[in-house]
Amino acid sequence: MVKHYHLIGIGGVSMSAIAVLLHSFGHRVTGSDRQESETVQRLRDLGIDVFVGHDTKNIDEADVVVYTAAVTDDNPELVEARRRGIPTMERPLILAEIMNNYKHKIAVAGAHGKTTTVAMIAAVLEHGGWDPTALLGTDRDNLRLGGNQVIVTEACEAFGSFLHLNPNIAVVLNIDADHLDYYGTIEQVEAAFYQFASKVEPDGLIVACADDARIRRALQPLVESQLTDSSETKVVWFGRDQGADYRAENISIDGLRSQYTLVGKGKTLGRLVLGVPGEQNIIDSLAAAAVTLELGVPFRSVRSALKNYCGAPRRFEIVYEGDVVVIDDYAHHPSEIEATIKAARSAYNGRLVVVFQPHLYSRTNFLLEDFAKVLSAADKVVVVPIYPAREEPIPGVSSERIVERMIELGFAGGRYAPDLSDVARELVGELSSGDIVLVMGAGDIRTVAEELAAYLRGNCS
Repeated sequence: MVKHYHLIGIGGVSMSAIAVLLHSFGHRVTGSDRQESETVQRLRDLGIDVFVGHDTKNIDEADVVVYTAAVTDDNPELVEARRRGIPTMERPLILAEIMNNYKHKIAVAGAHGKTTTVAMIAAVLEHGGWDPTALLGTDRDNLRLGGNQVIVTEACEAFGSFLHLNPNIAVVLNIDADHLDYYGTIEQVEAAFYQFASKVEPDGLIVACADDARIRRALQPLVESQLTDSSETKVVWFGRDQGADYRAENISIDGLRSQYTLVGKGKTLGRLVLGVPGEQNIIDSLAAAAVTLELGVPFRSVRSALKNYCGAPRRFEIVYEGDVVVIDDYAHHPSEIEATIKAARSAYNGRLVVVFQPHLYSRTNFLLEDFAKVLSAADKVVVVPIYPAREEPIPGVSSERIVERMIELGFAGGRYAPDLSDVARELVGELSSGDIVLVMGAGDIRTVAEELAAYLRGNCS
């Protein structure tokens, strides 16, 4: 049955991908967003009507109104839809409905590495001839539209949204102290991941990282049930742990490439070479290998696809390479920042300059001490104002406080930059040959990387 879906916030990463999927199924799709953007224009080019601004008339004739957690209850379109009795659905609910159209429903969860793992799984499946549909959390290339055999998507734990999904294959990469404004404690985060894994369909598959103690603790009841009932969901482990079903041995990292020997269920399968650096990419590739090998993809396809994988947008993305290297990365949690800095250190020998944009007042408030510690591993750090996204300011919480704490911890190379638009121009005069500039954050910090690259190319004055 063809329906008219109206998406509030259609220009967002996940919502725009859902809009294209619904459109591909033959439904009528409209949407609204706060402002014009490249994404909005791409949707219009596909024949999807997008309104700029939120107005009650935008939902005329809609059968279903879809919204995200960022849409507030006083949004005029949402208020009007509820007044008229038009069914409304949160984004994860419509995603769950979409996934039901596919035979294999793969959902990748974890505080870090979701986008890379989804991209790697999709790359391996594509190389193996599976024609996957994949949804990635990237501003660009966020959807690979494939056949109806397999869908791969990120499963975000924010606001418990991943609990709406019912995959038959769930990947759990890591559990970390994030979104504590919603969950309150790390124990509640672990409980949510247990609930997510418990929602895997009967006779399904859970692929989990053996190196993460929180995952082991959270999934222990499922492991115990697997031992007593062979019909229960199967749990397969990956990682560097010697007890993992799929593990990495003889790891070596050389510049921008990583490699290791993959051992699968006690058998040496062969050497894997990755076109991306860092230990986190090794873990993500292990997850991708475990999922695809369990699906029956031959090892040769895994090896070839991962060798040619060059990374997702904003994941250690090199935007300029000359006497100075400029890298843009989505890292916005202390664990991600730490991993990205380590990857940069393993790939380059020069001075490491970090430009960081904190994301959310609540996250900064909960994790300020951790931010100060991990950023201090760089040689020079510039911290710009917090990107608030959906939040209002919290008194006493600021980017300046991160810098102050870094100084208190003995790191003298940090400073606060109050205006994002001035950072690239100011920084270019401070750089020396051999420097690596790592621009990190989940907001609009990419503009700094792009402007800096333009200056270094001589395209700005």
